[in-house]
Amino acid sequence: MIALLTLLACADKTPATDDSAPVAPALPELLGPAVAPDLDPADDVVEVELVAGVTDAEFIEGISTPGVWAYNDQVPGPLIQARVGDTLRVVFTNNLDEATTIHWHGLRIPDEMDGVPAIQDPVEPGETFVYEFTLPDAGTWWYHPHVRSNEQVERGLQGMLVVHEAEPLIVDAERAFVLDDIALTSDGQMYSFDLDNSHPQQVHGRTGGTLLANGQSGLLTGTSRPGGVERWRLVNTANARTLFASVDGASWRVIGTDGGLIPEPWTDRRVQLPVGRRVDLEVIPDPEGEGPVLNVLVQSGLGFDTFPVFQAELEGEPGDGLPLDWGAEPLPAMQETTQDVEMTFSVTGGGTSIYWLINGATWDEHEPIVVSGDTPTRIVVQDESLANHPFHLHGNFFQVVSVDGEPVDFPGLLDTWQVNGGQRVELYSELENPGRWMSHCHILEHAERGMMTELVVE
Repeated sequence: MIALLTLLACADKTPATDDSAPVAPALPELLGPAVAPDLDPADDVVEVELVAGVTDAEFIEGISTPGVWAYNDQVPGPLIQARVGDTLRVVFTNNLDEATTIHWHGLRIPDEMDGVPAIQDPVEPGETFVYEFTLPDAGTWWYHPHVRSNEQVERGLQGMLVVHEAEPLIVDAERAFVLDDIALTSDGQMYSFDLDNSHPQQVHGRTGGTLLANGQSGLLTGTSRPGGVERWRLVNTANARTLFASVDGASWRVIGTDGGLIPEPWTDRRVQLPVGRRVDLEVIPDPEGEGPVLNVLVQSGLGFDTFPVFQAELEGEPGDGLPLDWGAEPLPAMQETTQDVEMTFSVTGGGTSIYWLINGATWDEHEPIVVSGDTPTRIVVQDESLANHPFHLHGNFFQVVSVDGEPVDFPGLLDTWQVNGGQRVELYSELENPGRWMSHCHILEHAERGMMTELVVE
């Protein structure tokens, strides 16, 4: 089952009418899901239309899956791209039979644009809402609902948002991979979403037996220049499954994480992708190889099952095979903290009445955690549930200080970190973005069953 990786270029922006004003360079060509067209001719404004509705999809070649929920009839939704500092305007129409929102995962935007029902009234069936905000940070982001997320995301409401640097480095190819798993029957039907009758889903979250890359279970293909330099952007949009990634047939290293490019790229055998995490990879195809391969790895017992999801054939004149200097800024120095936030993860109940708690309460019982903004803050997440939880903080970045008292040298800004069962994780943030911010486990079934709270940054 072979699917050709969609090749789409973003049209050049209309130049500014003032001859003295600089014209922004054209956005890079992105290879991956279809790119949303920009409907605004202004050089510093990107306007796109998103419509949530019901459609059919073909996740497995030759098998139709009905009842898929999709943005603009595609899964994943259109890839939105813009430049740091641009205004993004998204005209969103809800054609579903239930309310929904769009949450812009990881972006440091005003809280009224964050798409959470605690602040924004959900968009009702037939209604239209306009999300509009300035894009403050370059990086790889994604978007999804924050209403009944466990079902709405799994049914297909998800997409990638790429915010390019002001002056992107020139690479031979820039690729986007939205990685997911989906629970399908042999005839392509989605398994039931009835949480109340499913103990395994309440405990472990919903995982599926079909792995998807850009909405396809077959192998994506393309071409690469031998010895050239490529930038691969990856996001894990699964409901509950931690994924890992590796590359064969190339030298590669991690150059970016949740918060954008990192000052010290690193190499490893594989890179972990907790639910919601993004990474950017620099990939240099081996000149004498058969072409780079993106592998997605899934833990199985004490080892990993490996699934190739993308294969490129080599063509063209060889490049020099040299890595790029990505020019990332140093991470902010961590100051002595002057306030603490403590979150304890736990679980209660049994059978088909499992509830996940933060500080002893479910979301509907929680007391907001009120803190001062622009303040060096120690955030301690202690797990007592003995389950794994990808911890996600809206609206602000953090750095990892230690796990179980052992220092962690992780060279990037994050909004998502995997807290393993029984661990005590210490994070650092200066909470520079004031507002009301959700904080929750990104296993969507855990969040749906209570594992959310609100951080009020004054």
